[in-house]
Amino acid sequence: MTSRLAGDVVGGRYRLAAELGSGGFGRVWRARDETLDVDVAIKELQLPPGMPEVERAERLARATREARNAARLRKHDGIVAIHDVVIEDGLPWIVMELVDGCSLSEHIEQHGPLPADRAAEVATALLMAMGAAHREGVVHRDIKPANVMLAEDGKVLLTDFGTAIRHTDTALTATGMFIGSAEYTAPERLRGTDGLPASDLFSLGVTLYQAVEGISPFRRETQEATLAAVLLEEAPAPRRTGPLTQLITRLLDKDPDRRPTVAEALTMAGEQPATKVHVQRGTKILPTRPKKWQPKGVAALMAIITGLGIAGLPDAGGTWGYFESYGDTDLVSGAVLSLAVADVVIVGLLCAGFARFLPKGIGKTVTVVVIVGGLVFGCGAAAFAFNGVGETFRNTAEFSGQESATASLVLITSIVLVAAGLTWESWKK
Repeated sequence: MTSRLAGDVVGGRYRLAAELGSGGFGRVWRARDETLDVDVAIKELQLPPGMPEVERAERLARATREARNAARLRKHDGIVAIHDVVIEDGLPWIVMELVDGCSLSEHIEQHGPLPADRAAEVATALLMAMGAAHREGVVHRDIKPANVMLAEDGKVLLTDFGTAIRHTDTALTATGMFIGSAEYTAPERLRGTDGLPASDLFSLGVTLYQAVEGISPFRRETQEATLAAVLLEEAPAPRRTGPLTQLITRLLDKDPDRRPTVAEALTMAGEQPATKVHVQRGTKILPTRPKKWQPKGVAALMAIITGLGIAGLPDAGGTWGYFESYGDTDLVSGAVLSLAVADVVIVGLLCAGFARFLPKGIGKTVTVVVIVGGLVFGCGAAAFAFNGVGETFRNTAEFSGQESATASLVLITSIVLVAAGLTWESWKK
């Protein structure tokens, strides 16, 4: 089997562009469909040399089943669609639509837990996707944050049906091999009862708990301890779930008969059950990034600060001296000076924040250097920007020292507030 590289063509039409991610079973590529001239994602199945024939056959069958089960659900807009399966070097490559966004797992790791209202939207979307799958007789069996995609346009999609089972499927698992992720697996599955739709609901409960609390409730240091926690322990009382508390608590019931149905869960999440299937629109799977226009807006505002800072060279002391003597009392001058210092610090932090746009895998050392450099540069630029504005008003509008200090404080603070607001909005998703 030949290792594939960016630029290779698979199936006579899909040109590999870049690797998006990898796992135990293979890699996911961004590729270009040269026949239709569109971007797609392709999952490459990788089998280690020397793998036992039984396990090799099981993984091949699982890949085929993933494509088959997902293809049945391709019309639902909450499920990542499968376009094609091609065979290269005796192995299947699954061609999917691309989702522009990140996994829920990546979002939690990079940005922290979701707000309760966003988590409610995620719950509703996943319940609708699960309902569509269950109506087709498909049980996912591996619902977890890593298999939930948060698209940049706000959509939530369920992916990876490699472990899913349909009521007509035959067993694919070798004796003793466990399918799924232990900490998200329903207790009845660990006891040997498989294929229940209610098991997906338990996994959803664990996923939603982690989405709002930031931790997986049953994860322990060892696999054995994790399995024991799922079977015997209750999840810690949630603190951030808000209106989702009742739903998550019901979903995590150890008894599958006491869990809500999908329709009941949708009502608890504040949404009426879906009565029709939505047509799926084009999607993409790419690394996470904030909304495109907001970071550009922040960058533009930081460029303005930098330009004003250059205008304030070589000495920022003039305007800062007016800040220190501002007003008739020490209280007023102290407040003005504190506001100016706060602006300087915020600009430094905003510039340091651009480190999140570094390429994935760039390394911690480079990231730290960029963060520190951005902080120092931003603070310096803002400090000189006050003087740049003050000097401009003093020279062109003949403002007095205090008037020019006031104008510079108002202008720079306004720019900082707008930039901070844009940054906050870009981080909320």
